[in-house]
Amino acid sequence: MTDLHPSYYNQFSCLGSECEETCCQGWKIDVDQNCHKKFEELGNKFDDNKISEYLKINTNPTSHKFSFIKMQRNGFCPFLDKSKLCSIQKKFGENYLPDTCKTFPRRTIDFDEIKIKTLSLACPEAARLCLTKKNSMNLRSDKNEENSFLKIVPSYLHNSFTIIGEKLFNRIYFLFKNEKFNLTRLIFICESILNEQKNLERNPEKLDLIFNFIVDETQNLDFLNYDRSEIKLNFLNDINNFFTITNPNCYLNEILSKTHNTLLGKSSDREKSIMNFKNIEGNLYLRFEKENYNILRNYFLNEMLGHAQIFTNEVDNCRNRFYLTILCALISKLITIGIISEKKKKFDNQIMINAIQKVSKYFGAFVLVDRNNEYKFHPEIYSALRKVDKNSVFNSLFLLFG
Repeated sequence: MTDLHPSYYNQFSCLGSECEETCCQGWKIDVDQNCHKKFEELGNKFDDNKISEYLKINTNPTSHKFSFIKMQRNGFCPFLDKSKLCSIQKKFGENYLPDTCKTFPRRTIDFDEIKIKTLSLACPEAARLCLTKKNSMNLRSDKNEENSFLKIVPSYLHNSFTIIGEKLFNRIYFLFKNEKFNLTRLIFICESILNEQKNLERNPEKLDLIFNFIVDETQNLDFLNYDRSEIKLNFLNDINNFFTITNPNCYLNEILSKTHNTLLGKSSDREKSIMNFKNIEGNLYLRFEKENYNILRNYFLNEMLGHAQIFTNEVDNCRNRFYLTILCALISKLITIGIISEKKKKFDNQIMINAIQKVSKYFGAFVLVDRNNEYKFHPEIYSALRKVDKNSVFNSLFLLFG
């Protein structure tokens, strides 16, 4: 068996009660049917009838999502003790926990003979470990070796599509590690090569030719040479309105509201707000991103590794994992620009790390889950993106991110 993981993975250790957050605050924790039965067995061992009060059966229960834990009004899990630790785990052990609580922030793509492991950046400590160090996304196997070719498809899943997908993943992954390429260009290359995957499946001998052609053709993305400050601010306004209506009590709503007020709310003069955004993004933010280039780069590397099936899975909506990664990155950028606009020179790289962590924690608000457990954008998010380009989600995200 091959166990692939980034170099930061084994450095992770849960901070427990010392962490500034709790893992599940503001979430809906699904409980599978077996775990639900275990919870019911514990019913009379908890005070105040907590199990019956907070364990709720789903409207359309399945074996994997039979019930859920209802959070308290403050967003905290009712089973946390005064030290912000899980009272169920402390009293009865890990076997009584739902899968989310057992594994978070660890994520695993398990193909039996191949396991790809990453950490969710919704965890503050995982975000710090992944995003602060330049080489944190160097990959290692269970033998502690660095890998030059990443085998992400087990032999029993080999077919013409997955074989070419594995090769494309490797080229894209290591291209993202190349500091000569800026992220806007890399995102465009990735989308372009994914669009060619079916063609390459039929003509695998053309892989190098097509890949090199796309890389060469993206040296100058001339169509980005116009000011997009207004459409970015319009999108921020739409996202802020969406959270205000759908998730008014979550912490990300508070952050987005503050960002909105900083970039749009202080002046009744729309043109003045646009000019301020343009100046902050074009000067202070771009300098900040250049000095801290590893943050967003490592973010994309971590998410591509954690969602490697983007390149190997043909099911509908799988590519939305890539689009969701871009969406979370661009919202994190907008939040960072808002903080820079407010603080001017009194900030450090932690502002973007915090932004990515918070957006990652609440990414579920942006999407719905289809029958294949793939993501579809929430209709309101989709509508906001269509205002930028009504024909292409990627084009909208690309124009907003670049």
